[in-house]
Amino acid sequence: MTALQPGGGIRTFFRYVFGQNCFSDCQFTLIAPDAGLSDYLDEFLPSGRFRLITAEQGYSRFVRQIRCLLRRGDFDLIHSHGFSAGLLTEIGRTGLRTPHLMTAHDVFLSAQFSGVKGHVTKAAMSLLFTRMTAIHTVTEDAKNNLKSFFPRVREERLHGILHGVDTEYFQEGRARNLRSEFGLDESIPLIGFFGRFMSQKGFRLLVDTIEQIRSRQLLGSMPHVITFGWGGFIREDYQYLQEKGLGSYFHQAEQTNDMAAALKGVDLVAMPSRWEACGLLAMEALASGVPIVGSDCVGLREVLEGTPARISRNGDSESLLDHILADLNELPQRKEAFLEYQAEAVERFSIHRPATKLRNLYNDIV
Repeated sequence: MTALQPGGGIRTFFRYVFGQNCFSDCQFTLIAPDAGLSDYLDEFLPSGRFRLITAEQGYSRFVRQIRCLLRRGDFDLIHSHGFSAGLLTEIGRTGLRTPHLMTAHDVFLSAQFSGVKGHVTKAAMSLLFTRMTAIHTVTEDAKNNLKSFFPRVREERLHGILHGVDTEYFQEGRARNLRSEFGLDESIPLIGFFGRFMSQKGFRLLVDTIEQIRSRQLLGSMPHVITFGWGGFIREDYQYLQEKGLGSYFHQAEQTNDMAAALKGVDLVAMPSRWEACGLLAMEALASGVPIVGSDCVGLREVLEGTPARISRNGDSESLLDHILADLNELPQRKEAFLEYQAEAVERFSIHRPATKLRNLYNDIV
């Protein structure tokens, strides 16, 4: 296995997928930056399933490292995670017989390929993608996104498998008393924002929505937002809401390892994403039985389709406002609707299904 940016999404993928019993007869050698990854794997995965080799710094060294390991080792398959790792892995295995599967953990945007440099980059990526044995995407939406940008990749090499989560954990979790933690009255509606502070997650759309609720006095009791994300532009985003005079309505929580409790501690989850490869947070909220408002962006709309969730237009703060107001004005009924859907969500988004399909894909490739 290879990964260059094994952050939250890829780590979660490792934990959810490769901890399943269908991979009990597998042993993985992972080339990736450590940065706490070895401790994470030791904590959440069965002993001996992963051996971590720290990735060498620099693309050329990373490619040589992959190539040397493939030549020396007796590997059935190489599985790369993310576009950068996938492209470099494909270069590294040039002329070698080990089959290569790449999992795409993101989607493409048109702005990535603008200008002459963008066209050249896209042509080189297309060449490498067409050489890969197989490409796995975590939604059908993401598969179609890749096909639209790289139509030369053969259809039979693309495998869209809707991802999943540990739904039973989210179903059984017990709610945190967040109002007590932040000294808030029981009558105050709580909205949870769980994304990282980056443009992709649409946090400022939520800020603009809260500003509209306050300025237009649209609710009898002003909702408060508990944020759980970190990194990215957290300082800039909090400065943005402070400048709007909304500082008293937003509260930053510490990072938590008990997402189920955090999700069940809010009345409504807001997920105004601009794009996703797969809306895992939405799966987690639905498995927890918690109301969620999400956008119709790529990768999230597939998860929310057929659920009780209200779906706002991507990038549209007025649409987000309308749906949040509708949910908060009908909160008891909305909570009941999501609790009724919970059992279906637990089955639909269970990690056992995608893990088994990925294991079968391994068998087919080998």
